[in-house]
Amino acid sequence: MEKRRTGLRLAAAAAGLALAGAASACEPALQGTRLESPRFVLAFKPDAISVSQHFALEIAVCAKSAIEPEGVKVDAQMPEHRHGMNYAPEVKPAGPGRWRAEGLMFHMPGKWEFVFEVRAAGKTDRMASSFQLSEFSKEEIARILQHGPWPPPLRRDPSNRVSGKPAAIALGEKLFFEPRLSGTGSVLCATCHAPWRQFQDGRARGFGLELVDRNTPTVLNAGFYRWYGWDGANDSLWSQSIRPLLDAREMNATPAHVAAVVRKILGREYEAAFGRVVPAEDETVLVDVGKALAAFQETLVSGRTAFDEFRDSLQKGGSTDYPAAAQRGLKIFVGKGNCSTCHFGPHFTNGEFADTGIPFFSAPGKVDGGRLEGLKRLKSSPYNLLSRYNDDSSGKAAVGTKHVEMQHRNFGEWRVPGLRNVAQTAPYMHNGSLATLRDVVKHYSELNEERLHADGERLLKPLKLSAGEVDDLVIFLESLSPR
Repeated sequence: MEKRRTGLRLAAAAAGLALAGAASACEPALQGTRLESPRFVLAFKPDAISVSQHFALEIAVCAKSAIEPEGVKVDAQMPEHRHGMNYAPEVKPAGPGRWRAEGLMFHMPGKWEFVFEVRAAGKTDRMASSFQLSEFSKEEIARILQHGPWPPPLRRDPSNRVSGKPAAIALGEKLFFEPRLSGTGSVLCATCHAPWRQFQDGRARGFGLELVDRNTPTVLNAGFYRWYGWDGANDSLWSQSIRPLLDAREMNATPAHVAAVVRKILGREYEAAFGRVVPAEDETVLVDVGKALAAFQETLVSGRTAFDEFRDSLQKGGSTDYPAAAQRGLKIFVGKGNCSTCHFGPHFTNGEFADTGIPFFSAPGKVDGGRLEGLKRLKSSPYNLLSRYNDDSSGKAAVGTKHVEMQHRNFGEWRVPGLRNVAQTAPYMHNGSLATLRDVVKHYSELNEERLHADGERLLKPLKLSAGEVDDLVIFLESLSPR
């Protein structure tokens, strides 16, 4: 008897499951976002949604049982802000199990929630679906996503055999803070690249032993560059690290002096980094000092920013507290400002050179030719990647140096700097002539096209920004620095 009861219970349960499966198998007559309540399955599909633009919504509902829906109500709200739309949509029947809601509008970007109420047999089933609304178009979002993720993985420089080697990084750090490397024993790399100033010096133009012609760029994120110096006269971080050692106005050393310092005070550290005693050839030691300095500088990577949080959230469809003004500035940056053409990618630079409309006189009657002069120095450098000091036997690291072409239009062009930490590295431009970010934005907004070279590019046009747009773009640029 008990067996029979058990069998009946199992049969009844199986029949119930079968009926439930049949009941829940209803399919709304619309392909879209699918929601489900105990009694109904609802699908909806909105028109394209943009901030402050009215749109319509197609809705289809099917019943899991014999109880048919009598009507549908639609609303939307921002749960994080506790307010909803300013408009009441009109819902009209559009066929069996179909409705169309018209007159919806989301008046601001952020996280919205569609709320649907389906009425039947004196009861209401409520269903909700979240929606992240951006004020950016699909094309703008694609451009924004190209500026990340950050930080990128550290990469080893194949032209530097000690790149990424801990002992070389440790040696490079000691060298970076060692004044005895300079000819006078009084100047060190950190004189101009001070850690507490984001590895630059805050001056319009650098000052080592004497005043130089150009602004000191930060070495944060330097490991991601392709060319070095404002004029690109160096093609590796290690060759760039050699340059100030030998410059009479900066550190005024010689290969013999640098090698003597290493032999006297850093022999053990050198051997740990390079796996050999300090060589007798002074120039070889000088190059290795550059490579150790480069290994250290490769570790100097700026932190994440409010922009990075927003960028990653945009990719995932989430939400952040990224300010509305910064979002408006970002829209200018990737849109009408056309800034991301040159300031491209996670590091906000394409790594190449451009005319900025800044005068090329470094002093009365003294012209700084920028990239054109840099290419001349690059080609004649004994430390470029075509030299015997390049550790990359494949030749890939030297492709750029081998094929880069010197053109007259390169006169007065400057390396496009990365914009990370830009709010903390004033003053700006190759000669430090613009004191604030606002000055930079206003320079491009009011650009004097006559300053551009007649045979050069014509990428730049005056942006003609309003005062509010200038404010927004500055706020965006400030968001590229860690909090």
